[in-house]
Amino acid sequence: MLKMGVMKKHFQLALMFCLLCLELAGFCNCGDGSICREVERKALVDFKNGLEDPNGRLSSWIGLDCCSWTGVHCHNYTGHVIRLDLRRYGGVNESLGGEIRPSLLVLNHLRYLDLSQNSFEFTRIPTFLGSLVSLRYLNLAYATFSGHVPHQLGNLSRLRYLDLSENSLDMVGSHWLTNLSSLQCLNLNGVNLSKAKNVLKSLNTLPLISEISLSFCALHIPLSLGVEINLTNLRFLDLSSNDINSTMPFWLFKLSSFEYLYLQDNNFQDLIPSDIGQLTSLRVLDLANNGVPSARLPITLGKLCNLSKLYLSGNKYFSGDLNRLGETFSGCLINSLEELYWSDSALSGPLPSWLGNLKSLKALDLSYNSFYGSLLQLRLPYLQALDLSNNNCNGTIPKYLGQLCPELDTLDLSYNNIAVRPDWVPPPKLEYLNMVNCKVGPRFPSWLQDLKNLSSLTMSNASIVDALPLWFWNFSLAIEDIDLSHNEIKGKLPEVSSKLPDLQNLDLSHNYLEGQLPRFSSKLPNLQFLDLSHNYLEGQLPRLSPKLTNLEVLDLSHNYLEGQLPQFSSDVVHLDQAHGLFSRSTFSNTSIIVPSLTQLFISSNKITGSIPKTLCKLNFLSALDLSHNMIEGVVPDCWNLSLIYRLIVMDLSHNNLFGIIPTSINSLYLDTLHLSNNAFSGELPASFKNCTSLSVLDLGYNNISGSIPTWLAENLKLHTLELRNNMLTGSIPPQLANLSLLHVIDVSNNHLSGAIPHSFGNFSAMKTQAQFGEGLIHYVNNIEINLKGRDVQLEKVSAILICIDLSNNMLSGEIPEELGHLSYLQSLNLSRNHLLGQLSEKIGQLRWLEVLDLSVNNLSGVLPASLTNLTSLNHLNLSYNKFYGKIPYGGQLQALPDPSIYSGNQGLCGFPLDKKCEITAPAQPPSLPNNEDDDNSENIWFYLSMSLGFIFGFWAIFGALILKKRWRYAYFRFVDHIYDKIYVIVAVNVKKMKRKCGLASE
Repeated sequence: MLKMGVMKKHFQLALMFCLLCLELAGFCNCGDGSICREVERKALVDFKNGLEDPNGRLSSWIGLDCCSWTGVHCHNYTGHVIRLDLRRYGGVNESLGGEIRPSLLVLNHLRYLDLSQNSFEFTRIPTFLGSLVSLRYLNLAYATFSGHVPHQLGNLSRLRYLDLSENSLDMVGSHWLTNLSSLQCLNLNGVNLSKAKNVLKSLNTLPLISEISLSFCALHIPLSLGVEINLTNLRFLDLSSNDINSTMPFWLFKLSSFEYLYLQDNNFQDLIPSDIGQLTSLRVLDLANNGVPSARLPITLGKLCNLSKLYLSGNKYFSGDLNRLGETFSGCLINSLEELYWSDSALSGPLPSWLGNLKSLKALDLSYNSFYGSLLQLRLPYLQALDLSNNNCNGTIPKYLGQLCPELDTLDLSYNNIAVRPDWVPPPKLEYLNMVNCKVGPRFPSWLQDLKNLSSLTMSNASIVDALPLWFWNFSLAIEDIDLSHNEIKGKLPEVSSKLPDLQNLDLSHNYLEGQLPRFSSKLPNLQFLDLSHNYLEGQLPRLSPKLTNLEVLDLSHNYLEGQLPQFSSDVVHLDQAHGLFSRSTFSNTSIIVPSLTQLFISSNKITGSIPKTLCKLNFLSALDLSHNMIEGVVPDCWNLSLIYRLIVMDLSHNNLFGIIPTSINSLYLDTLHLSNNAFSGELPASFKNCTSLSVLDLGYNNISGSIPTWLAENLKLHTLELRNNMLTGSIPPQLANLSLLHVIDVSNNHLSGAIPHSFGNFSAMKTQAQFGEGLIHYVNNIEINLKGRDVQLEKVSAILICIDLSNNMLSGEIPEELGHLSYLQSLNLSRNHLLGQLSEKIGQLRWLEVLDLSVNNLSGVLPASLTNLTSLNHLNLSYNKFYGKIPYGGQLQALPDPSIYSGNQGLCGFPLDKKCEITAPAQPPSLPNNEDDDNSENIWFYLSMSLGFIFGFWAIFGALILKKRWRYAYFRFVDHIYDKIYVIVAVNVKKMKRKCGLASE
């Protein structure tokens, strides 16, 4: 036995020695760097060959050592590939795509696979991924996969993390989830689970699961998970945006381990159960945008001693006194709650005083409600963000708000009736201040000087009637305005401090700011957004500092600024500080250096001169609005796509520009192009067909000639086509009906002829309600159009109006009855043409029609009774046609009592005309006012007048010859002379003919 023990001990020592050797070998191998195995290297090369890599992300995948390749990680000891991280971290151009080849199966030690954020173009998730049994981590999120989630993934029993979110996937059945016994985190956001009814029941079998995300899944939530609830480790649950139309399942509130519960954007139909008090570990509770009655929160909510964030916004079933909720917001919740979001919930009444009990509150959002009364003197020492915008609060803001809320850095009081005292003491740490539509003026607030950390200031429409003070821009100390040249300055220059050094966003629009605008200081180096529009600023267009390299949006529109546009540049200028000297010549007097500028608005001023070519050098420019100025000359043909590749809005309307439209404009990715009210000439450039993103084309009030080309309907996505007041000829191409998004077409006041195409009844966008488009936040898409007989300028017309205007042309033929299919048409103007025929009864199908103008045509017949079905009609003009019969009575026509809308139609009768209709007589076409007796009397008078004329003419001549002897002799001598002359001519000609005949016979 002793020998056996010794031998066993020796064997153990030998084994330990062998293991130690292996460890040492592995350590040495690690020191030299792990070398991947050849078979795995070949598998990775084959895998790479199946991928599409347009940006060369995998260019390092060469050589023998695959462990040094980008995204490849090997085991330090064995050299096996254990991690493959090909997640896209850069731009869209860096996405991988193509085919995921089965050669990955060779990597049987692979534990980590991340292909997220790439683009596999809606291919299916390979089923063979379920054979990578060593996987612990699998992330395929945002990779544009489609089809069914393969149930073979259930073979990955070691998998701890699975993310298939934000693809175009669906799941049929969920039984395979029960095999993922090691799963801890599951994210299926965006996966359609409508055909997987038992997902939550399957997940209930996984004892280690701690995070579940099932947002936007069309999820079915069972009221029961079975006899036993196993989700004891669940800390994070997201069931948001599933449109759940049921009561809240009670099993949710049995899971005491919950820390984060997201149930927002559903449609729960019952109260929050009092059992919510059992979720003692809860930190975040999101119940926003549900049907939860806001004023009936359970008192047990106050027992959640760890709850720090509570989201109740968008729950509009409020009833009762809000002050009663002070009971709910009590207990230990007073000390734990840090963020309360309760916006857009139809809350009303004065602000409740119990808000002052929430001493730990850091963020409070009560915006978009109906609170009224003055602001309370709430002492909230830790409050950092307060949003009371879009309410009905009034009075003045508490003078010492800075003492009540000393940590406040974000304050939004916009769209209230709040006034700001001139001696207001603001919170010293304010960074974001929003006071739109508050009464801050009339003087410019001097308390802004105390806000050293201010980053964003919005005081639009704040009743400020004053000039911008010098201290605001620190103009008097701006380094650009200091000339220290030709000196010998020793040592360092003193630091020039700015009043608002960190200011990034500034909006003072829609006030009454006046005076001249000096140069924008370089001591605002972080300025990104500047809006001084809709004021009374005058003088020369100001120069910007070369140091404003972060400026992205500049809006100086609707002022009285003069001068020419400066030269622009995107090249950053560096100050020449050699030998401690500063020279004014360092800065260009004419250049604005704005390398980051994306939006430039200088419309509605008094700008003259021409458009500088340097505008084309602003590489990041996305919106340019120079409209309503006095700019002249030709538009430079320099809009090269390689230089400006983001320009989507160009508005040069209402200027004095002329010449042809530059072809380079049409090479941009334009969405909106306004060139109206200029003097552009020539035909529509064929290069417009390259503008495949163009949605608004406005060329009205120019001298454009030629015909409307058919290619407008080929590649473009137009929803607004404005060509009015030009010199277009030819017919209207029926292909325009192929523009499925078109809901504004105006070709009025041209020289178009031919018939109205019957295909116009196929405009898809005119058969549905117009949708609002977001577009650029800071650009308002205006367009000039004729409504109710006058030209009006409408904002966002392309999003709210459905209109056809073909007026004042030479169109002929009948009005196509197919126009009656355009059920959402709001304005139809076909006036001042040569249209004929009768109105179709189908016109009554245009229930949304507000404006109908068919005046000055040759239309005839009886007005259809269906006109009374036009319940939205508020402007009608049928004047100067050939309509007859009784005007239909009823409906909206009764609200149009102006008789002039029917004038020039002799055969019409009835309201609102004075001419009454005969009851028994059927409607007849109007005829001339005569009959047979009239015809006979006219014949008698005709012959009588002819006889009298003959008699008078006869005796006027021969009576004179009888009475005047000398006239008689002269008359007969004249007759004899004419007779002799004719006789001689005839005799001579006869003799000539006889002579010719005699010669011919010989």
